[in-house]
Amino acid sequence: MRFTPLLLLAFVPALAADDDEETFAIPPRTVTLEMPNSTLGKVAPAVGRAGFPFTIPTEAAGQTCDGLFNAKPFWFALEMIASQTGQRITLGDGGRKIALEPRGKAYEVSSVHGAFRVVARQVVGRFQLDAGAATHDVTLDVHWEPRFPVFRLDSSPKIAKATDDRGVALLPGSAGSRSQPTGYLHSSTVRLGGITRESKKIARLEGQFTVTASATMLAFEFDDLTQGKTALPVPAKSKVEATLKSVEKDEQTWEFRIELNYPPNLPKFESFESWTHENKLRLVGPNKASFTPDDSEGLTQDSRVVAVYRFKEDAKRGLVNPAAKGWKLTYEAPSPPLEFAVPFELRDLPLP
Repeated sequence: MRFTPLLLLAFVPALAADDDEETFAIPPRTVTLEMPNSTLGKVAPAVGRAGFPFTIPTEAAGQTCDGLFNAKPFWFALEMIASQTGQRITLGDGGRKIALEPRGKAYEVSSVHGAFRVVARQVVGRFQLDAGAATHDVTLDVHWEPRFPVFRLDSSPKIAKATDDRGVALLPGSAGSRSQPTGYLHSSTVRLGGITRESKKIARLEGQFTVTASATMLAFEFDDLTQGKTALPVPAKSKVEATLKSVEKDEQTWEFRIELNYPPNLPKFESFESWTHENKLRLVGPNKASFTPDDSEGLTQDSRVVAVYRFKEDAKRGLVNPAAKGWKLTYEAPSPPLEFAVPFELRDLPLP
């Protein structure tokens, strides 16, 4: 038996039949569009405005494309126009940049669930001599809309059902631990046993990732730093309270201590897991010059976060006495974290 890697890259988009009615933990951006008998060059910008900007090949702009969507998730709409025009979806910069590129011989199997998309990237077969058995590894990419942070997700998804083209059940490996992704893209591997010479393809691979994420990043603004303590009202409906607890100077270093209080009963995090690494503080001067901290540290205890940010005074840059009138702080912090399942169903994956 010979095993060789096989890239899976031509379009087989999938969307669960009840996705239109489902209530998502983090609702996706949706596309509503009525542009029949149009072109990719006209439909793509409209879809990008409704969801997220993406690039297309210049030579493909004139290709015929129907932009007909009734509140469909952005990823689903993007798959549809890619399928119509012989393109495929590619991601760059950790999922921050989205593009359509010519499909060529590529074959892609994917599944869209709200703001998330799962794509099969390759199947690699191995024969383990010591065990006398063959296994196959399926590489999956799970990515999400580049607008909200995902703090952790399963290193390998939990598989509910896997069968070959004869209906024979395949044997998935254990789900394993959880990972903390960077950016908006995570690669995962599913190991399957039970595939034989008679198996021509993986007919069905169904499972789910457990995800911990926040729906959005909240924006706070401390516009008066002349007081030792400044409490701000929370953004509307956020249920998060941000307080500037103190402003202190130690020699040439200014220190700002901020406390965040979240609602109780948040998902439990291990001591080595962080859900505040996306927090961002900016110090803005009267002349609108913006400064980032020289260093910071933080402590998270259940639903309370205490963070300290330090700035070195620098007259050449204009950073002098930020406690004076006219200075302000802008702060971004995640909305209350949520834990939920992202299901997927992939069909007809070719085997090497």
